[in-house]
This record gives sequence, structure tokens and C-alpha cells, in this order.
Amino acid sequence: MLRLSFTVRPLALSVALALGGCAVVWPTYETPPVEVPPAAIKPLSIDRQWWKAYGDPVLDQLVDEALVNNLDLAKAAANIEEARANAGAARALLSPRVDGVAKAGYSKRQLNLAMTEEDFNSASGSAILGVAVNWEIDLWGRIRQTNDAALARLAASEHTRNATALSVSSAVVESYLQLRTLDAKLVMTRNAAADLKYAANLELRRWKAEAGTELAYRQSLAEWSATEARIPNILSAIARTELALQLLVGRSPRQMAEHLQRGAQPQVPDTPREFDSALLLRRPDVASAEQMLVAAHADLNATRAERYPRLNLALLAGLLASTTNVITGLPLYWDASATLAGPIYDAGLVKSKGDSAEARRERAVAHYRYAVSVAFRDTYEALVLCESSDKQVASAESEVATRKKSLALTQKSYDAGRSSKFEVLGESIKVLNAELSLADARQNQLLARSQYYKALGGGF
Repeated sequence: MLRLSFTVRPLALSVALALGGCAVVWPTYETPPVEVPPAAIKPLSIDRQWWKAYGDPVLDQLVDEALVNNLDLAKAAANIEEARANAGAARALLSPRVDGVAKAGYSKRQLNLAMTEEDFNSASGSAILGVAVNWEIDLWGRIRQTNDAALARLAASEHTRNATALSVSSAVVESYLQLRTLDAKLVMTRNAAADLKYAANLELRRWKAEAGTELAYRQSLAEWSATEARIPNILSAIARTELALQLLVGRSPRQMAEHLQRGAQPQVPDTPREFDSALLLRRPDVASAEQMLVAAHADLNATRAERYPRLNLALLAGLLASTTNVITGLPLYWDASATLAGPIYDAGLVKSKGDSAEARRERAVAHYRYAVSVAFRDTYEALVLCESSDKQVASAESEVATRKKSLALTQKSYDAGRSSKFEVLGESIKVLNAELSLADARQNQLLARSQYYKALGGGF
């Protein structure tokens, strides 16, 4: 074994030193320049559990449940494990490979002048038991670049998982807010239907007592029926929203038959009217796009390195046993070699690979710039929605207050005999429509905050 060590080391060292000086320094990765607004003087941050700003414990529970059970997140987690395994495989290429070798054979010797008389035309068997070591010396950094690409893809898959978690949490929040809006609309419509039903019954008694008219009764009955007809549509929308929400949180088909609980009335989160450009560049989808660009850059370097020769060191060592008289006992057998091979003619294969890698890198650059643009567009849009929804709520609240006052005045006028029942019914329907519009405005106000948190990356 000492003789083996002193023989192989100079062989490997001499070849590595002879070619090591020819190592290529590949271009380092640089983030593509993108024109963005200046970063805020005071860095902003978003709480990863941003949905708690709505102050609804039931919503908190639903989001937590979704982040554990959602099937899209399960697929994203599997993608991370696959990328981690690929990174481990790429890292393993930097180390020697050791294989166990067992070989057995049978041969028949032909006449040879160097043989003794008893070895003429004799048959013999042999067996080898040992290890084989193969190691590609990474002279040009090809393997290291491949490893860097695999690590970048692993990081990209982790960012993609964060982006999926942000999308899932946002979808749960938005579905829950829509559900609460539908609940409010159902209460409003049922209350209005109850009032109209009472009015219709009152007009029926007035008509029978000859104190009213059949027209007033029929008008009241028609408005009550029209309002009552709205309720099934709202109930159907509530059922569909509940099912969609239960699917988002990952509940089983048996659990989907159960009704969802309701929490406190969600409050409007206090969101800042400014944003930090640096925070947007860390958004999960933007970060994932940049890591894919890093991987494409490393792939390009690795492909270019294929134009240079590869150095492989090989060692086969073990014990040799034979039935021939020439070999006696169990002698040590070993064979060491160094192979340097490089492309001479490949019909443009390496060049084609390089062109393909360059095209993938350019595509990754375009995708990164697009992701940055989308991030800023989402943020600007969310800011506009926050401002416009606040104004919409204020206007809707003012309209509801005005409509209720008008209804009260019309009712007094009707009681005094100066207005018709039709006018009272008309004002009642206007109040209901104004309240429904206010519910939609408040939903838009809450959804705008969700979109704002999502646009800023949800704290990831």
C-alpha cells in the first residue's frame, strides 16, 4: 500500500499542476440594471402574518390551516425537495467516486514460449476483489458552475414556495372577506324583506278595512316578492364561497359539508401610503426570477467550459487470485491512470449548447425585468385601490344616511296623506340598494389592503 501511495500521488499532482495554471476565470453574475424609484430613507417591513391586521381570529385560523394543508403548497414543498436532491447530486460531482469491484473470469492459455511445459494450453480461473476510484479534476470550473446553478435553482424553488404561500394566504383572506360581505348582504336583504312583508300585510288589512287601496297592497306585495327573490341567489353565493374557501384551506370532502364559522367584523388595516423599492425587489416572485437568472448564468459558464479538455484520474486496486501456477497467493493488484480528453470535432455540438444556454440566459433576464415591472405595477395599483376604496366607502355611507332620512320623511308624508305608498316603497328599495352598495364598497376597501400586502411580498 505504501508503494501505491507514492506512485499515484506524483501522477495526480503533476498532471493537476501542469493544467491548473490554465484555469479560466468565468464572468461573475451581476444583477441586471432596472430603473426603480429610490429606496425609502426609513426601510419598511411587512409582518409575515399580515392577515392578523384584520383582527378576526377565525380568519387567522383559516390562513394557518391553509398554510399547513393546502395542496399547492404541498406540491411546492415537493419541488423544493427535488431541487435540494439535485443540488446534492451536483455537489457530489466535486468529490471522487469510489465503487466496489468484484470480477471473476475463466481463460485458456495458448502456446507461449515463455511458459513452462506444464502451462502449455492450460486453463485457469481468476478473480479480483477491490475498489475503483474515479475523479474528474475540475480544471475549468465546469463542475463548480453546475453546482452553483443547482444551488440557485434550490433557492428559486424556496422563493417560489414563499410566493405560493403568499398567494394562498391572499386567496383565503379575499375569499373570507367576500363571504363576510355576502353574510352582511343576506342580513340586509332579509331585514328589508321582513319590513316589506309587514308593509304588505298592513296594506292588505287597510284594503280589507276600506282604509287603503288594492293598488297599494299589490305594490307592497310586488316589492316584497322581488326582495325575497334576491335571497336564494345570496345563499347560493355563500355556499359556493364557503366551498371554495374550504378547498383553499385543504379540508377533506367530508369536512366540506360543514359550515364555516364566522368571527368578528374584520377591521380595516392601517396601511402606509408609501412603499420601499428594496422591499419590492425581495418579493418572492422577483427573488425567484433572479435566482433562475443566476442559474442560467452558471449554466452558460458550465456549457462554455465543455470546450476545454477534461482530466480524469482513475485507480483500481484490490486482491488478485488465480489458479495458474504463474501467480501464487493473493497478491495486491492496482492500476492507476490519468486521462486528458477534449473535443476536436463534434459537428458544432458544444457551440449549439452554448448558444442555447445564452438564449436561456437572455430569457431569464427578460423574465426578471418583467417580474420587477409586475411588482411595481401591483403596488401602484394597490395604492390607487386603497385611496379610491376609502373615498367610495365615504360616499356610500353618506348615501345610506341620506336615503334613510329621505325614507323617514316620505313615511311621515305618507302618514299625513301627502304621499303615496308607492313613494314609500320606492324609498325603501333605494335604502336597501344603498346599503348593498355600501357593503360592496367596504369589501373593496378590505380587499385593497390585502392586495397591498400581497404586492409588497407579504413579509417574505
